[in-house]
Amino acid sequence: MYKHRIIKTLQELKTVQPYWERWQNHANNDFAQFNLVCQLRPEIESPFVTVIEQNNQPHALLCGRLERTQFAPSIGYLSPVRVSAKIMTVIHQGLLGHLDEEAARESVYYLWSLLDSGVADAIEFHYLSEHSILLQALQVYCSPWFCEKKPRWKIHREMDIPAEGGFIEHKVRSKHRSQIRKKQRELESAFPSTVSWHWMSRFDDADISVLCARLEEVAGRTYQRGLGAGFMDNEEYRQRFVLFARHGQLRVQLLEINGKVKAFWFGTVYQGVFHSSETGYDPDLRKYEVGTLIFIRMVDELAREGIRKLDFGLGDAPYKQRFGDEFWRETTIWLFAPTVKGLALRSIFRLFIMLDSAARQILQKMELTDRLKTIWRRRMVKGEMETDKSENDT
Repeated sequence: MYKHRIIKTLQELKTVQPYWERWQNHANNDFAQFNLVCQLRPEIESPFVTVIEQNNQPHALLCGRLERTQFAPSIGYLSPVRVSAKIMTVIHQGLLGHLDEEAARESVYYLWSLLDSGVADAIEFHYLSEHSILLQALQVYCSPWFCEKKPRWKIHREMDIPAEGGFIEHKVRSKHRSQIRKKQRELESAFPSTVSWHWMSRFDDADISVLCARLEEVAGRTYQRGLGAGFMDNEEYRQRFVLFARHGQLRVQLLEINGKVKAFWFGTVYQGVFHSSETGYDPDLRKYEVGTLIFIRMVDELAREGIRKLDFGLGDAPYKQRFGDEFWRETTIWLFAPTVKGLALRSIFRLFIMLDSAARQILQKMELTDRLKTIWRRRMVKGEMETDKSENDT
């Protein structure tokens, strides 16, 4: 028999800190980072951590936050509807400890009782692995009226890093290898004696603000920024950089031209694994394939450090498919409250899933998916550049 309780303050979190830090195994479920994010994001009302106890001792933790935010289902990149809602967000890799089938079932019933009591309008479980016992319990024990049970799978990939450098080029065909070297020569020819690559693994606190400001010059021109994603020079990123830098875990690869950052890739080394976080490059350098060039440089540096695995993070991409050695599927699950608002959110969510699925099928049949993505991303970059120009003219 298991008991459940909720931790809703940062002070209370300290009571489970020894267990949390013993079980944490991923950059995203790091205890210090979780505390930091709860303090910095204005939409977070409080931590909302479920403690599953056995014999009066924590047996597992479900790491979540209670957020006053916007429920915004999407069709592709578009989110035309936004509804204010109180959401309990269970973070990616947020299940810590030991959860067996019985504990998973009881946890689902407990969370459902919380929604029934009106504590939130919905619970969002971020990217549960297909092997997750919690995912299995949600699919079996939740009512289909209040839970979207059909998975919308996303692929998550990892890559093994051999001890020797230069192995990325050897993994591609000779024709592609020649093309990569050609792009490197073209870049150096276009900017003679000004191209430099910098690998950063040690930082002073004072370095972080300067680094973030330099990264922002590039990030502000990427398509990710147009989508409201990617790196942004704000207090949260700066403090997260400081946090991981102090623990010797932050890694940054830079491409500089004439002393200015033109491309970057950064992530966190956590328990021997490099977790890729964000990347970006100046869109004016697209023809030189600097994304590929900086990736090769970064992986070589990781190999020299003795890092033997790279986690590509959320989302899939052609380069991840090409270089990834392992993969698994993940899906985000929503559980809605048995209230009028919960039913309304559930209805909106189901409608948008149907529209998104139909749109994707039409684009695939017309073989327009990749083309539309490219057009949209370039439009995002153009929009960002026009905004910058307008602001500079003011």
